[in-house]
Amino acid sequence: MNSELEKKLELFVENKQMLEKAFTFEYGLNHLISSLLLTGNDKVADIEKIKESRKILATKASIFSSLRDNMEMVVITKMSLANNPEGYIDDVLEVYNKILGKRVIEYYSFILAAMTIVDLGKKSDADRIIAKSWDILARMKKEHPILADEYDITFTILLAMTDKDIDTIISEMEQCYTYIKKTLKISADSNSIQSLCELIILSDGDLTEKCDKAAVIFDAFKERKMKYGSYYEFASIGALIGLDVPTGELVDTIIEVAEEMKKNKGFGSLSLENRTRLMFAAMLVSEIISDKKDPIYEYAVNGTAINSSIAMIVAEEVAALICVLAIADYSNSNYCPS
Repeated sequence: MNSELEKKLELFVENKQMLEKAFTFEYGLNHLISSLLLTGNDKVADIEKIKESRKILATKASIFSSLRDNMEMVVITKMSLANNPEGYIDDVLEVYNKILGKRVIEYYSFILAAMTIVDLGKKSDADRIIAKSWDILARMKKEHPILADEYDITFTILLAMTDKDIDTIISEMEQCYTYIKKTLKISADSNSIQSLCELIILSDGDLTEKCDKAAVIFDAFKERKMKYGSYYEFASIGALIGLDVPTGELVDTIIEVAEEMKKNKGFGSLSLENRTRLMFAAMLVSEIISDKKDPIYEYAVNGTAINSSIAMIVAEEVAALICVLAIADYSNSNYCPS
C-alpha cells in the first residue's frame, strides 16, 4: 500500500472512531458515510462544528422531516464542511423544496439531490435541472416501472446536468442495462444494475467497453475469494471502471485496504460485513487513483457510496420492523454559500 493511500485509510479510521465516540447512538453505517465525506475532503472531524450544525438543522427542519431521520448525520457533516453551515443548509432547503414541490411523500434521495445541485454550484439553474430530471425519471418509469422510482432522482439530477438529451439518456440506459443483464448475465440485483448504468452513462467512453470492464472487475473479486456485494454495493463498481490501472492490481489494492481496515476497532467482522468493507475500501482507492477530470462524474461516483449505504440502512430497518447511499463530494471541498 502506498503512503498516500495509507494516510487516507488512517484518516478514514480516525474520523469514524471520533464520530462513534461523539454520536454513540447514531446508526453505525452513518459513521462510515460521514467519515467518507470528511476523508474525501482531507478533513479531521470537527466534532463541535458538527454538533453545532445539528442545532442549526433543528431550527430549520421539524423532527419528522427526512432531514432529521436517516439523512441527518450526512446533512450535518456536509454542513460542517461548509464555511457557512447555516448558509449551506438554507441553500439546500431552498432546492429541496423545489424538488419536493407539491408531493406529500419525502424521500431521502430528494435531500441528496438537493445537496448535489448546491455542491456543484448549480443552484441558479436548479429549476431547469429539476424539470429535466423529473422528465428523465418519468421516461425511466415508463421503460422499467418496477425498477425506477423516486430514489433514482439523485442520479437523474446528475444526468440532467449533462448535455445529453432525454432520448439519448434513455437509449443509453436501456442499452447498458440490457447488455449487463442479458448478455453479460451478471448475477446482481436488478435495481443495482440500473444504478450502475446510471453511473456508467455519466462518464465518457464506449458503453459496451465500460460494461465489460465492470464485469471483469466484479469477476476478479470472486476469483480472489472476496466476492464484491451484488446488492446495494454493486453500483459502486462504477467508481472503478474509469481508473487507468490493471484490473488485477486494482482489485488486489482494494482487498489489501479492506484487510488493513479490518484490523482496526469497529471495522472487524463483528462490526462490518465483508461486502460493506470492500465497498468503502473501493471508494478510498478510487479517490486516490482518480484524476478527477469531470466534477459531475466524480460527484456521482462518491455519491454512490452514500446512496448505497443509506439504502442499506433503510432496508435493514424495514426488515427489523417486519420479523428504510455515500457525496462525497471530493471535487467541491471549498464550498462557500453566498
